[in-house]
Amino acid sequence: MSVIESSSGIGQAMGRQALPQLGANSARRNHSAFVAMTPFHRSVIGGLILLYLVWIGFRHSFQPGLSSQSSWIFLALSLNFILLLLPLIFYRSTYGWFHPLIFNIFLTLVLHMRRSPIYLSGMLWHAGLPGWDPDALNRLVVEELLLRALGLALLYAGYFLSVRLPIPHLRFHPPYHLRQKIVVVVLFALMIFLAYMQTRGGLISHILSWGRGRRTELAGDSYWGLFIQLGLTACLSWLAFDRNAHLRPLFWGCTGISFAIVFLMSGSRGDLVYFMVMGLMVWLLREQKISFTKPALVIVMALLVLGLLGEFRTSTFRGDVDWGILTGRTATEESALVTAIDEVSARSSEGNAVYPILARVPAQVDFIRGRSYAAVLTLPIPRALWPEKPSMIGGQTGAIFFNSGAGIPPGPIGEPYWNFGIPGVAIVFLCFGIFYRWITEVFQTYAHYPAAIILYVVTLLRCSEPSTPTIVAWLIVLVLAFLFLRLASLISLGRS
Repeated sequence: MSVIESSSGIGQAMGRQALPQLGANSARRNHSAFVAMTPFHRSVIGGLILLYLVWIGFRHSFQPGLSSQSSWIFLALSLNFILLLLPLIFYRSTYGWFHPLIFNIFLTLVLHMRRSPIYLSGMLWHAGLPGWDPDALNRLVVEELLLRALGLALLYAGYFLSVRLPIPHLRFHPPYHLRQKIVVVVLFALMIFLAYMQTRGGLISHILSWGRGRRTELAGDSYWGLFIQLGLTACLSWLAFDRNAHLRPLFWGCTGISFAIVFLMSGSRGDLVYFMVMGLMVWLLREQKISFTKPALVIVMALLVLGLLGEFRTSTFRGDVDWGILTGRTATEESALVTAIDEVSARSSEGNAVYPILARVPAQVDFIRGRSYAAVLTLPIPRALWPEKPSMIGGQTGAIFFNSGAGIPPGPIGEPYWNFGIPGVAIVFLCFGIFYRWITEVFQTYAHYPAAIILYVVTLLRCSEPSTPTIVAWLIVLVLAFLFLRLASLISLGRS
């Protein structure tokens, strides 16, 4: 069925197009709502994982002077990869590229690829553990890998042994005048951004404040960001409902404005990368097919965003705003890619907070016994009303383990370990497996609705690990997405 647009916009046309039914038919043919994988795909992915492991093993065999812990690192990494491959080995017809258990393979592989220098040569130093020798540091690497393997095993246990949880009753409605609504939301977000800049003394003054520390300078201003981020959420919805959105200049104009104001508000590059990846996932799930060129393009673009915007943000440390970085006059794409890759690798190795947590808890730093999880409950309370409310785990980690005012997330292993030790890791991953089972069943129920694709993609990508910073970021984006869908009359609660 073709898309027929009325003079009032794409709203009624979207309501008449066969997009939901098309998704349902594809899911039935492939027996999967998650974009089915072929045996060839599974063989290639499994082969690449094993090839990566063999490559590390050969490097260890022919590289003299490695840490005495290198063989233990290789064995612990091998255990992780064996557990990681289980969903591919025991593949079911209801699985697919975007099934939580399968998608978790790719998310975890990204983590391991970032740590390749550690696996190849060992950890020589760590910012949070000055004075530690390489052997002691690499014992921490082995310990973290073993805890990660334990967590992965408990995640599978939670997924396969959990009882069936209630599925929410949702009603989905056809879109009407959606393009006009999205433009209004983007303009609203822009007006909020301009109003916020007035409170900050202008754009230049606001950007220069990043050099003094975004965590302290922007403290209490996150509520502005909720409204400013609505523009990106609206553009994501446009991509889900309109199969020709990428051909419309107005879509790219709205998306460009939304990307710009989100970054200029918070200085966060991660939010932009997440929305780029979510846009790709929405397109692939909507079309029920896999493409390898588009993900490669998004990866390159994401690295460019990380590199260029990272250099732009760093320029504020010198008390100046170097706009030439964004126009290419003072930075190149090659240097931006190298900068991004180096930064991503550093955050996973010598800047990773999990290692000082494993080293110092509980011998030097006591367990916090659930306080980081309790802090999430106080988030709805503005700090202006409760200045002494508990801070999030990232700020505590930076202050205690790095003597820094910057927020440093402890990761899915570090946080539960700091709270309750090894039992904390086991319990948290068990609960996360139960959560994976629940979102799987919810999406299978509503997979042929574009609005459900948006909510599922937000959940699958933003809630990618059981840590409070990740969960809080997911809840914010999920609430914004549901709020827009509700205001646009695309979704409501109740029996369908």
